[in-house]
Amino acid sequence: MIHLLVDGDDLGRGTVEVEGADYRHLFRARRLKVGDRVRLVDGRGGARWSLVADVGAERARLDLLGPAPTFEPDRQVTLFVSVVRAERAVWLVEKATELGVRELRWFVSERTGRSFTKRAAARQARVAKSALEQSGGAWLPGIAPPVPLAEAGTDAGAVVLHPGAGTPLAVVRGVRTLVVGPEGGFSEREVGWFVGRGATLAELGPRVLRAETAAVAALAVALSGR
Repeated sequence: MIHLLVDGDDLGRGTVEVEGADYRHLFRARRLKVGDRVRLVDGRGGARWSLVADVGAERARLDLLGPAPTFEPDRQVTLFVSVVRAERAVWLVEKATELGVRELRWFVSERTGRSFTKRAAARQARVAKSALEQSGGAWLPGIAPPVPLAEAGTDAGAVVLHPGAGTPLAVVRGVRTLVVGPEGGFSEREVGWFVGRGATLAELGPRVLRAETAAVAALAVALSGR
């Protein structure tokens, strides 16, 4: 099955033209031909089938058909993660998108030691698009520049990963917002700040995980609901 992310308005049209990088990928690398089916998604939960109707030298035309399955998880989880190294951030964006994260937001805390550039944001956006098309999801998570800790995990019922919390994440029900701190963990002041705002502290287990590994593992647990 081939998946392609298109503009939201495209799903309401009768035909869609494919050109540029998407054309080269689908009709040069993947060698699609007239009559092949392509599942189109708009990145906001919509999906439709389409049929390759014409293939030219630089663009192709797809005729839209009926609704297609969205393959989105039943739960919607927003992930807040302390900024990590650029390569690790890209890996996290890819895996979180494949799993079906609703939104992925970066934040800066007392022990966050990495910078975040516009170039990094652009690369993460490209990786998210590719991961969505590879996995077959229909929702493209928003990825915004880092915010201060005061803007992370302020939703009611936020769950904050904290070693030694005593409560396994697997027993926390209805997780909608997950917060993952920096490599050195949150300071005592920051932990108190979260608790004072009604957050739940939870842990994954006794092993020490990198921030991006903890984020992906916790997201998988939260999306499974167990």
